[in-house]
Amino acid sequence: MRSTISLCMIVRDEENTLPLCLNSVKDIVDQMVIVDTGSLDNTIQIAKSFGAEVYDYEWSDHFSKARNESIKYAKGDWILWMDADETLDPSSTSELIKITD
Repeated sequence: MRSTISLCMIVRDEENTLPLCLNSVKDIVDQMVIVDTGSLDNTIQIAKSFGAEVYDYEWSDHFSKARNESIKYAKGDWILWMDADETLDPSSTSELIKITD
């Protein structure tokens, strides 16, 4: 049985980069956790359109606190941490699946 993977992210005003990021992992993650720190654009709507769980979080100027906030919602056996301007290289998909099997 394959282990499950939770994607965890902190975002704010990432409507231009988020779709590419989520598209790159949507077929290999079992859960998408998005912690939004005050977006004023369409970031939240985009995340939800990918089936992501979106949680509001008041930015406290501490990346570690925001990261821990996202991790507390993760239900997967593994956590994949990404920034919205990153994408998973398609050639890495098979390796990631092999690692989590």
